[in-house]
Amino acid sequence: MKGLLIPLLLTGLSQAVRVYLHPGPHVPPRLHAGTAGATLARHLDLERFEDAAPNFREQELFFGHGSGTGLLLTISEEDARAVIPHSLKKSTFSISPAPTADSLSLLIPTYIDRAHHVYSHVYEPTISITPHESATASLQAFADLKDFLEGDYPVDRFAAFDFTALTASLKDALGADHEQVHVAHKALREILKDLAERDDVKVAVVSIPSSSFHSRHHDRTHGHSKRQPQQSPLPLPRPGEPIAAISTCHASAETCGNATDACSGHGACVAATKAGKTCFVCACSATTDPKGRKEHWAGSACERQDVSGPFVLLTGTTITLLLLIGGSVALLTGVGDQQLPSTLTGGVAQHSR
Repeated sequence: MKGLLIPLLLTGLSQAVRVYLHPGPHVPPRLHAGTAGATLARHLDLERFEDAAPNFREQELFFGHGSGTGLLLTISEEDARAVIPHSLKKSTFSISPAPTADSLSLLIPTYIDRAHHVYSHVYEPTISITPHESATASLQAFADLKDFLEGDYPVDRFAAFDFTALTASLKDALGADHEQVHVAHKALREILKDLAERDDVKVAVVSIPSSSFHSRHHDRTHGHSKRQPQQSPLPLPRPGEPIAAISTCHASAETCGNATDACSGHGACVAATKAGKTCFVCACSATTDPKGRKEHWAGSACERQDVSGPFVLLTGTTITLLLLIGGSVALLTGVGDQQLPSTLTGGVAQHSR
């Protein structure tokens, strides 16, 4: 029994989704799906889309302190073993329970949509790698990644690259033992080593289990379309931001506009594309009322006002005023019993005569 249990445990560990963060301190070896999503979002400065979690104060201990540039990479578990340098293993965790293949496929399009609302520039690759494509596609992906890191772009920028099919595309085109496969691994490993030495780029690498990758590939190849899960392992943006709840996705921009009354006039229908499948949802935008005050909107149709920002401001102002009033009362109480200086008492007595 023990001889059977150990291989099963090892199999379970090898099928886990693992996240590597840089820069970042030590993190627990395993995080729940909701906590993992909040951790990843906060690391990439996209926490505004996450609902506050009960243990948010604890989560704040996990995040890195880089600034300016955010980078998200997804790679296969097989490639991760070959390319992840030791310097990136200082801040890593696995996700439990294991995410589904469908939910993992939403990770990059979701974060790209989020980034459009936070970063001044979002870099979108010229081509995406899919299995059985030519090796040229894989090489172009490397060129896009280097261009993002070294090109003349704003410091405040974000990019997300899907390298899960990197080895598969090269093996299909050139053979499993071809030198180009090892060259690709070496190139990606060197890029990751260089990133691990920089503090100005917030890097997040998500390794996808081989079983999930092959499942996604099988569905795309055979034209299967599974129903999306109710909850993503790395949670989707809160309602009102792309991509919103799965139930609010629409097949076309026209359908989205009709169903949401043009996002209630407080936004526009935008598309998120993954593997040829497009989902249209409302992206809420800020408006100005007749008095010139800025209003933010939320909801799957941007139908309700987002008061979280003003609430935080009002709460902070109220607490500050209470502290000032309390301090003033304490000061007056402390000096109330003290005798007035002789100069003041003498002046009062002379005036009374």
